[in-house]
Amino acid sequence: MCETMALLFDYKTPHACARCSVVLLVLSLSTAWGQAPSPGGQHAGLPQNNPAAPPSVAAPRLGSPADAAAARAEGRASAPPSVPVTTEEGTRYGSSFRIDVPEAWNHRLMLFFHGYEQLPQLFAPNPATGKPNAPSHLIEALLSRGYAVAQPGYSVGGWAVTQAAGEGEELRRYFESHYGRPAETYVMGQSMGGLLTLLTLENHPKSYAGGLALCGVLAPADLIMQRAFANRVAFDAFFPGVLPDVDHIPDNFEMNDAVTASKVEKALDAHPPEAALLRSLADIHTNRGLADVLVFNTFVIKDLRLKAGGNPFDNRNLIYTGTTDDNALNERVKRYAADERAVDYVAAHYSPSGELKRRLLAVHTMYDPLVPAGTAAYYDELTRRLGHGDLFVQQYVNRDGHCNITPDQAGEAFDELVAWVHGGPRPTPGRLPDLAQQHPPHLEPSPTPVAPKNIGKPE
Repeated sequence: MCETMALLFDYKTPHACARCSVVLLVLSLSTAWGQAPSPGGQHAGLPQNNPAAPPSVAAPRLGSPADAAAARAEGRASAPPSVPVTTEEGTRYGSSFRIDVPEAWNHRLMLFFHGYEQLPQLFAPNPATGKPNAPSHLIEALLSRGYAVAQPGYSVGGWAVTQAAGEGEELRRYFESHYGRPAETYVMGQSMGGLLTLLTLENHPKSYAGGLALCGVLAPADLIMQRAFANRVAFDAFFPGVLPDVDHIPDNFEMNDAVTASKVEKALDAHPPEAALLRSLADIHTNRGLADVLVFNTFVIKDLRLKAGGNPFDNRNLIYTGTTDDNALNERVKRYAADERAVDYVAAHYSPSGELKRRLLAVHTMYDPLVPAGTAAYYDELTRRLGHGDLFVQQYVNRDGHCNITPDQAGEAFDELVAWVHGGPRPTPGRLPDLAQQHPPHLEPSPTPVAPKNIGKPE
């Protein structure tokens, strides 16, 4: 059972699931020498953050979403891709998209879902060069294996599960109509994109060969979000007024606000016993890590209240346990009643059904302060109860931080998935096989580096 979540939820109760535009084409064949258009627009044959996010070993100083996006674009704009690719960027049905097809395409496709972001992801040429930014290292790991990669940017920011799922399917169909039907299509995602990976396999199994979820939210959305809310109002019980009241979060509150996170960290530092209680509740190692998650989840609470049309959070029947002083916490925490229609909205977007028909491999970091690795225990138990447990495998990498999985490790996991799909052995649950034992030293993942800039997103 999920030890890190058990203090808030009973994971034994599965939740059932309730419930044209002008295209801008930016076509280029990227090579080490430059870029040229693809002949006749035919193809023979992410900007997504690098998942190798460093762990929270030092106090990260967060930038605004705009600063983070600019830094990503600047960091990858001048670097040529490791393999020649043809890139198409555009907009369909309000969602930006990017398609990369390697020159040596193996006629297989990966649909890639990014994680939770404050604003919709926009794919556009680099202003300085007029050419597409180079793909992320993670996307390059897939391109170097011969796979084309299609990425929807989503038409809305925040918890975009409903919109992103439909836009991903539409992008897959668009790819087939313009590039030809792939021999196989896989689906892959990070964080919220991991939940979208699961959703896609459950709802469209005939279109996909298998899926890879990295640091994924592999449990009902309402359980995960109730946990985030419960921890946030527990903080308010001991530190009132440090963060905005959950009923009145300002419209301009940002997901990764460095100033607010520093304010929360200082409050925690000033009261060690209360800080220790809250860290034990959230299973987070440092005050700075807790501050980052609390700020991030404050934005998520605001986002879901707006999307659900009311308050979907309820802690009236929750008995807080597992802290350094359960009695004090339960006596002091404020209790909130949810709007039932808002609760239903969050549960419907999305509660896994467990009706898995295709192979799904999930990989998590050992310590993830935002989406605990134990979250996948829910889906493991659900699929086994329904007789589909043989189609799901959970592995981990011995690293700290949300989505702190290197591109090499993600590529290794993907190779395991493909071999499994093609009749090879089922991946062994547990630690992801060590690259150093299977490949030359130059392909080993880099050592654990410095702290991430954005707690809610892979770097």
